[in-house]
Amino acid sequence: MMKGPKKLCEYFKDAFNLNGIYSFDIHTMEKIYKRKFTVEIMRNDEDLPTEKEEPEKVNTTADGCRIAFDLGKSDFKIVAVKDGEVVFSKESAWNIWEKNPDYHYEQVLKVLKEAAATLPQIDGMGGSTAGVPINNDCVWSDCFPDIEEKLYAEKVVPIFKRWAKALGNPPLKVINDGEVTALAGMQMVGEGGLFGISMGSNEGAGYVRPDGQLQGWINELWAGTVDFNPRAAFCPWSGARGNGSMYFGQRAVEKLCEVAGFSLPEDMLPQIKLKEIQKYMKQDNINAALIYESIGIYLGYAVAGYAELGYKMKHVMILGRCTSGKGGDIILKKAAEVIRAEFPDLKDVKFHTPNEHMKRVGQCVAAAALPLRRKGETKSS
Repeated sequence: MMKGPKKLCEYFKDAFNLNGIYSFDIHTMEKIYKRKFTVEIMRNDEDLPTEKEEPEKVNTTADGCRIAFDLGKSDFKIVAVKDGEVVFSKESAWNIWEKNPDYHYEQVLKVLKEAAATLPQIDGMGGSTAGVPINNDCVWSDCFPDIEEKLYAEKVVPIFKRWAKALGNPPLKVINDGEVTALAGMQMVGEGGLFGISMGSNEGAGYVRPDGQLQGWINELWAGTVDFNPRAAFCPWSGARGNGSMYFGQRAVEKLCEVAGFSLPEDMLPQIKLKEIQKYMKQDNINAALIYESIGIYLGYAVAGYAELGYKMKHVMILGRCTSGKGGDIILKKAAEVIRAEFPDLKDVKFHTPNEHMKRVGQCVAAAALPLRRKGETKSS
């Protein structure tokens, strides 16, 4: 619902329909909310709805015996935690393109049972996933991209609850993987107002408010525009140009390889191209460093853009395979330079990378802490 200049409103109405330039966004939101996406042009200010924010307070103490899972596009990770200490951890590769939802269910359940066997009981089960979980339902996730719609609704939407039921129905809480990153970052730096960006196969984003609560927003910023050049990089997932997915992840490294002078095979996978560039970085190759400088410049301007959207930041944390080694340091340095030069109102924002604890287990412990234990349960011995 919007009100404003007629020409501008009509442009938005044309753009936000299933045949417009934001057809991917609309199709996705209709799947998430199970209702038609509409654009209504209002005549009067009083016809517009009032702002409605629903911040979400989550548990951050991983006491007792807990299990957590983290679903990604390349692999999934399962941990068992006892009073904040990781006692089991396993990463497993999987094929997200498998069309049979039972494959995904059984692959994860097998390792969940391995983790459960290391604990005397399960006081809670936390989870993080790429996509949009709502009320512990997997309403939309790009971890299951090739499952037919009817099967998705029948077997994937309740998949988190099915795993919990198979383990005795412990308290369950599943949130977006970017938000788990931000929660772990908050625990690392000791305060909220933290915006986290994971640069892996895609851009994952999350945010913790200054008061330590989650915003209650869908933070799938990989599909948001960060480059407004009409000839900006084309995103094969959304069909749009300038999406964050092409600027903060392995696709960013891939698109900069050629202009930096690296002739890598066109059919080489993006993750393999990233590994090749990282090899050059270990040799202090100047052109490889320029790739990371460019990503750092992208990040500085994007942080300012995200701040305009309402993310009130004291801290920005970057992590993921694209930030490992010297490349991550270069990204942070260039982003800070952009902020200082172009956005003095954001000059106090501090940039971080994970410490060793967070790299190893921080995100897992944050996910495990999510569910509140049932009343009357005592701390494990």
